[in-house]
Amino acid sequence: MRRVARLGDGWLASAYNTTPDRFREALDRLAEELARAGKARASFPSAIATTWLHITEDKGEAERMVSGVLAPMLHRPAEALRSAPLLIGPAEVCAERLAALVDAGARRVFVWPLADELRQLELFRERVTRLVPRQPSVRPA
Repeated sequence: MRRVARLGDGWLASAYNTTPDRFREALDRLAEELARAGKARASFPSAIATTWLHITEDKGEAERMVSGVLAPMLHRPAEALRSAPLLIGPAEVCAERLAALVDAGARRVFVWPLADELRQLELFRERVTRLVPRQPSVRPA
């Protein structure tokens, strides 16, 4: 975070490498480092990217997206991905995960649909974002 504060003009975290708690802790560290570097936190944007997205009510389909698509693509165990705040599963679960990221300080979240991109983005807009009390700026990756 020292290097980000000193040399960067913003910070981009990866959703599959963090949790809401770790994101909040990192933002706090970043604020400290920005103060040391003489930069204002308010003018230093941060966001969360690689927020994999697949909205489905079908538990089997959600599991196939994690274990059959995402895990092999990332060369990571499916178990590790299941504990990440990814937006995979029912709209309500996705909204809870997104709300946790927003509560942790995320103001921009870049989503990345795993399949059927246009339909997934429509479902996200129609069924997920309306359930999140404080909505971040959400953009397709």
